[in-house]
Amino acid sequence: MKNRVNIRSKTFFVFCIECMAVLCTVIAIICVIDKRRIFAYDESNNHTGKRWDYLYRYEGRMCIDVLVLGNSHAYTGLLPEEMSRRLGKTCFILASQGNYLTDAYYMLKEALEVSLPELVVIETYLIREYDQKNLKAGDLICQIQSFDARRSRWQKFYSTFELFSFENAPYAWSSTLRNHSYIFDNVDQLRYNFAHPHPPKYPNELYLGRYIRFLTGIEQDILERYDNEGAPVDGREMTVSTDAFKAMEKISYLCKEKGIKVMFLTLPMYKDHVGNYAEWKRNLSGLIGRYDYPWLDLQYDYNDEIFGPECFENTYRKNQHMTATGALRASALVSEYIESMLLI
Repeated sequence: MKNRVNIRSKTFFVFCIECMAVLCTVIAIICVIDKRRIFAYDESNNHTGKRWDYLYRYEGRMCIDVLVLGNSHAYTGLLPEEMSRRLGKTCFILASQGNYLTDAYYMLKEALEVSLPELVVIETYLIREYDQKNLKAGDLICQIQSFDARRSRWQKFYSTFELFSFENAPYAWSSTLRNHSYIFDNVDQLRYNFAHPHPPKYPNELYLGRYIRFLTGIEQDILERYDNEGAPVDGREMTVSTDAFKAMEKISYLCKEKGIKVMFLTLPMYKDHVGNYAEWKRNLSGLIGRYDYPWLDLQYDYNDEIFGPECFENTYRKNQHMTATGALRASALVSEYIESMLLI
């Protein structure tokens, strides 16, 4: 009887060892495929990856004095070269498409290992309603792209289960797991990846994080829609989530610990694009009002003479960005504000 028990115990032990061996083999194969970049997505327009690449290039060579955290509103709405020229300081935009404040905190945490700025600017479109661990569809894709672009494996590991649910964490780390469907629906990308196993090389030039998408402004048909249909954005719907409050507490503590000044910045959409902005501002103030940081709100203090239709993307969708003209004008105002408030 005792021998039977021992045999069963040994058999179960061997089975566990075999399972572990198979699991380790599978993980090793996935890691090799990931390293070989076989299932990498198209990086021809990966400007988030480009920002991290250049930020690390500047490590030990050039100090970032003003670091702007944001998403597409920040990198299309500001020209860091123009701000650097006006301020006599190096300004860098560290932003990612569709970003939220929680991810911005972990981006900042890693960036401070590379450079220690005098001022961190938080663009307020990061402060929205979201549930960080339950992001879906496009929001989850944007979060994964932002996570994937970061460089510090320790910082990424540390932030994984703050940014992703348990079931989504493996997809965040492995392009093989999340893009294995390329075998069926994106064979051309697979062929390209086999032929180009290394990350893209960016030119050796000054790059401070901008990405200008729009060169022409709002056209007459959209202006007429504003008149006939009203604003596509209702400020009453723009609430702020608990996750944003938690993330801002961490950002504030981190900046205080490092002796870094902080300011909030709201870049505008076209004046007729947003309705009931006072309600939106009130919701933002619930978070921003907790901190003694200055806030430049270019939507609330909208300047008709500066921000005309030529300054904004020609769209009636809720998410509207600035053109190169708008970014140039906004950069001048932000630089003047930073100087007047003696923030650097």
